[in-house]
Amino acid sequence: MSRPGLPLATDRRGRVPFAVVGVLLLVASLALAPTLSTEPAPSETAVERTLTEVTAASQTAVRDGVATAGRRAAAAPVVEPADTPVGRALSDDEPFRDSLRLRVYLRARANLDRLSARSDGVETTASLPAVDSTAEYERAIDRVTVERAGENGTALRVTVSNITLTTRRGGAVVNRRTVSPTVVVPTPVLYAHDRTETYETRLTNGLARPGLSRRLTARLYPIAWARGYAQFGGGPVGNVVANRHVSLATNGALLGVQRAVFGRSDPEGRQALTEATAAVGVRDVVATTSNGPLADRILRKTDYRPASQNISTGGASAPQPDDPTRIGINGTADDAFRGVGMPDALNATARDAYTVEAKVVTEREQLGGGRPDRPDPPGPEWQFIDEEESSSARVVGTDAGGATVPDGWHAFERFGHTVEITRIRVARWKRGNANRRTRTEQTERVRVRVALVGDHRNESLAPVRGIRTAHDRSGSPLDGENLADVEPTAESELLPGGHEHTTKQIALERFEREPASITGARPDSIHVWIATDLRALRERVRDIAVTTDRGAVGSFQTNPAKRLRGKLRQRRAQLVDAPETYDSAADRARVAARVAFLDAVERRLDKHAQSHSKVKSGVNDRLGSLTGGSLAALRRGLTARETRVPRTRPVPSGPAGPVRTRVEAQPQYLTLASVGKSRVPALNGTEHPLVARNVNVFSVPYGNAVTAVLDGLNRRKERAGLAAAAKTLAAANETRPPGENPTLDRRRERLQSAVARSNGQVIGALRHRVSAELDADGAVSERLVGDAMARWGTTAARGVALANDSAAERIAALAQRRRNLSTLEADWLRLRLVRTATTTLDTARVRPPSDVVNRTANAVRTVARNELQTALADRAGRKVETLAEKRLGTRILPSGLPLAPPAPWYATTNIWWVTVEGEYARFAVTANHGPPGRPGATVTYAREDEAVTLDADGDGTAERLGANTRLSVRADTGVVIVVPPKPRGVGDKDGNSVESSAGWPGDG
Repeated sequence: MSRPGLPLATDRRGRVPFAVVGVLLLVASLALAPTLSTEPAPSETAVERTLTEVTAASQTAVRDGVATAGRRAAAAPVVEPADTPVGRALSDDEPFRDSLRLRVYLRARANLDRLSARSDGVETTASLPAVDSTAEYERAIDRVTVERAGENGTALRVTVSNITLTTRRGGAVVNRRTVSPTVVVPTPVLYAHDRTETYETRLTNGLARPGLSRRLTARLYPIAWARGYAQFGGGPVGNVVANRHVSLATNGALLGVQRAVFGRSDPEGRQALTEATAAVGVRDVVATTSNGPLADRILRKTDYRPASQNISTGGASAPQPDDPTRIGINGTADDAFRGVGMPDALNATARDAYTVEAKVVTEREQLGGGRPDRPDPPGPEWQFIDEEESSSARVVGTDAGGATVPDGWHAFERFGHTVEITRIRVARWKRGNANRRTRTEQTERVRVRVALVGDHRNESLAPVRGIRTAHDRSGSPLDGENLADVEPTAESELLPGGHEHTTKQIALERFEREPASITGARPDSIHVWIATDLRALRERVRDIAVTTDRGAVGSFQTNPAKRLRGKLRQRRAQLVDAPETYDSAADRARVAARVAFLDAVERRLDKHAQSHSKVKSGVNDRLGSLTGGSLAALRRGLTARETRVPRTRPVPSGPAGPVRTRVEAQPQYLTLASVGKSRVPALNGTEHPLVARNVNVFSVPYGNAVTAVLDGLNRRKERAGLAAAAKTLAAANETRPPGENPTLDRRRERLQSAVARSNGQVIGALRHRVSAELDADGAVSERLVGDAMARWGTTAARGVALANDSAAERIAALAQRRRNLSTLEADWLRLRLVRTATTTLDTARVRPPSDVVNRTANAVRTVARNELQTALADRAGRKVETLAEKRLGTRILPSGLPLAPPAPWYATTNIWWVTVEGEYARFAVTANHGPPGRPGATVTYAREDEAVTLDADGDGTAERLGANTRLSVRADTGVVIVVPPKPRGVGDKDGNSVESSAGWPGDG
């Protein structure tokens, strides 16, 4: 029964909810109970009966309030509290839960107001206080506790505190009691809310935590790598990662997050994804359709297979980021050999190895006698003027020993003598005009010991070891004198007067000799002998390699040069292979050359490691300035793509049986296109559900960081490298022959002239080097270089050959045949030619202007793209095949970031940084809470852009409680691709390095 003045609660259409009808029926039955029952038991009074009945009914009233409030709260969830009296009562942290608690309070209060029980003139009612201010709303919320219940949290446990039960007889209050009923209601409203909040969080989590960014990364990687390697293989892929791929991967990732969070995804979204995948696939493979001559021609000429044949997983044959790649010391060993393995350097190494430090070690011992006293004056009154001393020595005996040899030195010879010294002092005196002299004399005996010693521990790099045949005239592998001539040379320089003269000088303390460096005679062929050994070592060092993942290389997780340096140090002792005792001085020189070579390799690897760190820092700065991303985030994405998550969640079971959810999104597929309200009713006019920005960090044209790294443009940004210029010229020649496109012709002609000039200067430098090395006149060297260069018939081909050392190697090989050079001599010539070419290529006058290269590259892309589109429009006839072949000419346009040291070029990498933003116009999660075998009740939790109102004070006018908001989508991720070191590299070659979708950056 309802109390007078309190209308029944109705829904928005004015209908009385079924649950309220049930409560009214229950209350009516309680009111009729006294008239239908028999006399009460003697122990039960009327007050107790009515209190018991109302207490029981209040449980039902609260239960109905929870069910109704849950449905209404889910249909219009409060995400942001309103700045109204009732809105300010909600907490900022949990506005939805607080709004649910308030709804439960208000609904329970309305139900309780209708409850009463009568017996024998006694009536009991239940009530909660009315609310009409922020403080009262807050107290109402505090009276209600709400928490998830059940095994999987799919029900609600609600307690409404301090419901007042009042008993009256004849209008007078005879009893008051408070109850706090707790009910468990099988409504998954909080389950749906929490799941949706989890979903919302994962849509913006970033790469650090599970969610959209990680799944987007996992979907983009196989697409990017398949298409990147298709382009690398020569396929007509101008844009490796396009926004159409980003859109497709984003929607697939969104469905994946839905499956992970809700146990299933939007079925209409899955269908839309299937259709979008097919549409993207058609666009990707339009040039490689299985029908027609164009497909046959392309598939025969390349190993391209469209990634979109399996767009969600990529091509099965494409390499993967975790595939290993081997990086060796390779060319760094050649570079080091050019520094220490050439004849002049080897002769210097041998000279150090054949050099001995020599010195004289002396010991002087006084046996008796000494310096005489000054002579007495001739008499009194004589004044001293000055005096003179003289001494003479003679050897009076021989000592069998010699001076002690210092540690680390060895004796060439040791000898000693006893020396007798006669010392005379003559004094001059004066008295008046007279001068007189007086004289004294004394004999001194001195023992002198001498050692002529040598030390092999000089500046030679060879480890300190003894030389078994050091001063023998035999034992050298080259029939040289070993160090046999060092001792007589040392004796001649340090003991020029012989033994007795030396000992007498020492005895008289007149011996002074500085140590001397004595270099022994070296065999004429020693540098050839050492070089032969060093070349074998060079090949061993070239083969030292480390293995790492391709992705780790491209994301700069590893520093290959640093790792190679560490591995070289580990093997250093084995590579030096120094014996316990050298067989000869030549053997010592050989080992010294090995040490010098390994030191040179290590210095270069250290320089490469520092360069790698600088490039890493530069790439990180470039990535940040262009995209806001970082290498650290790129590495997180690389790791995140491998994170395996369950595709579906198990169906939870609640108090009423399994709880199944259904997801309904509007639009089902977040498209990059503009969508209107006619297609998606939940939209506000025309919107972009998804926007994307896709940045290729290292793309053509050449005036960017790629060329700066490849060709040193940090110093000369206005100039491009000959390699880049020649490859662009080759692409222009393949795209269209002269005379067919005026714009391309003009730009190609300028580039042709620039490359030809550069070629001429490098070839001229090589001719001069050949003439100097072979002692040949100008005509001979010009003919030899000209014949070698004849292998490359075009200006572009010659430029590439000069830049990649092919020309130097060809010239050396031809010179070896014509001049009958030994293998070693040809190797020396090759290395000198490579050094000459490298030095010349690094000069500004040889580097073509960057603007000439860039303009030609842009013209190549434009012409190729236009002609292919024309060919696709008319697929009949031979013309299609011809144009397709020319379109393939653009494949040699290089792009990407060459990773140069230490090989010198071991891989090319490129980075795509993707940012997507979007929102669902409406996102609804419907959860049932009934047995699966029969229809059950459902709760639909919906997020959309609308205001949430509630008649909180019961005046019949709804107040603004808060706002419901849309679910937003944001993901940032990077994809890195690493390909082998081939000229074409990998990257977007359509001239559009930043691809922004319509509407960027404003979604919705």
